[in-house]
Amino acid sequence: MPVVRTDPIRNFKFEVQFYPLDQGNQGSPNTINLSQFVPGIGAIGFAAMSGLAVRNEMIPYREGGMNTHPHKMVGQTDFDAVTFSRGVFENQDQLWKWQRFIHNWQSGVPGSTGGSDYRCDVVVKVYDHPHSNAVYNDSVAPSTKTTILGTPKLGIKLFNCWPGAYAMGPLNAGDNNIMIQEMVLHNEGWVLAWTPEEITALPSAR
Repeated sequence: MPVVRTDPIRNFKFEVQFYPLDQGNQGSPNTINLSQFVPGIGAIGFAAMSGLAVRNEMIPYREGGMNTHPHKMVGQTDFDAVTFSRGVFENQDQLWKWQRFIHNWQSGVPGSTGGSDYRCDVVVKVYDHPHSNAVYNDSVAPSTKTTILGTPKLGIKLFNCWPGAYAMGPLNAGDNNIMIQEMVLHNEGWVLAWTPEEITALPSAR
C-alpha cells in the first residue's frame, strides 16, 4: 500500500524570491530598470504572506421557458492581491524603493523609462519540518555560512506582480513591538507546484 502522509505542511518555514522582469535589459545605457534601481530585491526575507486567493466570475443567463433558475456560466478569473510583511531593518529599503520606482516610472522621470519594467515574478517555496540543518563553523566568516532550508514541499509562483500599496507600522512610545512594513502586490495569476519536479521548474514557469 502507498504511504499516506498524515501531517500537513507547516506554514512557518518558507522562502520568497523576486525575479524582476527586466533582468535582460540591464545593459542598456539609457534606461534604469527595476533590478538596477532596487539592488538586492531578489534576496530579502519575509515574516508573513497572506491573501492568496482566486475567484471565478459567475455570469447568469436566463432562458425563456425556464423560469425556476438561471443558467450559470463561468466568466473571467480574478486573482486577489497578496500581502507580504517583514520587519523594518536598517539599510534594507528594497520594498520602499520598489514603490518609488513605480512612481518614477509613471511620472516619466528622466532615465526611468524607455523600456524598463516595474513588475516582478515572485516564487515562494514552503519547506518541510521540523528543523533546518544549519552549518555552523566559528572558523568561517559569517558572510560565508550557509543554511540548508530542507526539502521544499510546496511551491507558488505569482506572475507580473507590482506594488498596489505600501504601509509602515505605527510608532508607540508605550509599546515594545518591532516595526513592520507591508507591501500589497497585485498580480496576474499564480500557480501551485506540488511535486519536486514542478517546484524546481517554477522560476521558468509561465
